[in-house]
Amino acid sequence: MSTDLLFTRPAFYIFLLTVMVGLSMLKNKAAMRNAFLFAASLFFYWKTSAAFVFLLLFSTVADWGIAAVMDRSENLQRKLWLTLSVLINLGLLGFFKYAYFFADSSAMLFDSSFRVESILLPVGISFYTFQTLSYSIDVYRRKVAPVKSFFDFGCYVTFFPQLVAGPIVRAKDFIPQLQSKYDLSRKEFNLGVWWILTGLIKKIVIADYLAMNLVDRVFANPLSYSGMEVLLGLYGYSLQVYADFSGYSDIAIGVALIMGFRLAENFRSPYKARNVGEFWGRWHISLSTWLRDYLYIPMGGSRSSSIFSVIFSIGMVLFAGLMFREGEEVMNLGVLFLGGGALMMMYASGVMYTKWGVKLATYINILATMIIGGLWHGASWNFLLWGALNGMGLLVYKIIGRHLPWAKSENFLAKAWGVILTFNFITFTRIWFRSGSSIGWDTAAGDHNILTEWFTANDLLYQITNHLYDIPPLDLLQGHLMVISLMTVGYILHLMPTKITSKVINGFTSLHITVVFCITIIVTTVLWKVGAAAPAPFIYFQF
Repeated sequence: MSTDLLFTRPAFYIFLLTVMVGLSMLKNKAAMRNAFLFAASLFFYWKTSAAFVFLLLFSTVADWGIAAVMDRSENLQRKLWLTLSVLINLGLLGFFKYAYFFADSSAMLFDSSFRVESILLPVGISFYTFQTLSYSIDVYRRKVAPVKSFFDFGCYVTFFPQLVAGPIVRAKDFIPQLQSKYDLSRKEFNLGVWWILTGLIKKIVIADYLAMNLVDRVFANPLSYSGMEVLLGLYGYSLQVYADFSGYSDIAIGVALIMGFRLAENFRSPYKARNVGEFWGRWHISLSTWLRDYLYIPMGGSRSSSIFSVIFSIGMVLFAGLMFREGEEVMNLGVLFLGGGALMMMYASGVMYTKWGVKLATYINILATMIIGGLWHGASWNFLLWGALNGMGLLVYKIIGRHLPWAKSENFLAKAWGVILTFNFITFTRIWFRSGSSIGWDTAAGDHNILTEWFTANDLLYQITNHLYDIPPLDLLQGHLMVISLMTVGYILHLMPTKITSKVINGFTSLHITVVFCITIIVTTVLWKVGAAAPAPFIYFQF
């Protein structure tokens, strides 16, 4: 990917200024303004992804045309048009993002020699695919009317502030804004500047510094570090990935706002969550709600099972059986027989005992949603395991979470205990999220067994469990003083009470525009001085 128009590059803000001048000249001509913004967004994507802009255009044209025809169709024909849209969107996503993974994994499971060479992943394909897919589904459900103007729809799909890494925007929220006149108060403009500046600080000061001075080093060679340093790297990564991704979202929201468009908040202090369920209501909100509305609920949600639930359950049993190596055919058959029989009994029980069956279906639907959400992040067994672990965490919360002593207590210590447990669980699962995700089956030493396949993650766990105190705590503090200090400040700011942060934001947005301009000059100068010569791409560009 080209870094010419990264949010952390001066070139992006020159581009943004040019776009703002164009929008100001066309602010009272919606059709021309939207066509101009569509062209500017295509230019932005071309500068980041070159020829893949034609793939983006194909997706845009296909979904716009299909939605228009689908709206005039009924019954079976309507379903067939929706099916075509789903096949096109998921087909493109599946080919570019998962062809190598599934071919490589199938070759391992079935002892085949078939391989697919590495395929270059178009930047942002996961985000704009989900966006166009949600539009087609909403038109099918008659929740939104099809967009008549191709340029309006193209502007919705390619809107450059959130094109390559979200937030994922719904048509019902964004399309109406395309018909509105530019209307932005001074307070809203200041708020947009606030989002941009805080996003840049998160990315450049916190995320990039932690990556270069701790996280990347630990994950590149965990056996060279003590268990305590590995733990420090894990906690550093939790802060890094938050600062990096929420920083991008903040900048996208701020840029959109000063252009006159309101995007929804994508992060809401996720490390303040008291349980895993609350965490996923605060982290990457646009994806969490997308998975809920277009995957979890259609699967049956908390109401019932569906055909998909049954297929997923049987698939998991088959997968478990296939993971045994040669010479274990009897065990294979036993797992498949017992697992299949257990599933049939569970679903039969669901019919006989409705309440119990609904609970079972809910648990399966939650687990399926999180595993698919894990795979959305990348074609890797590590992401699958990460999704499954988070799914199990949600199940534990669903089953016993409300009965825990700190679940409903407003006592500070009780709430703190819930926050600490949740944060540590989320950080632990990121061992698999961060490590080894680009390694294929061919590079693993020895047999490919599901229990020993996690490459770098194994070394991280080994160092934590066997070499935790290889370095005295005082030496650890002295050796990583700057990193630990930055992490401490970062977490304190994140955990700051909402009342305080709201007062700070309100104070900033109430400042005179001249003061805001001076603050912006000072902050950007400092960021330019402390930033790396070659800023790292945002983490979620790879997804």
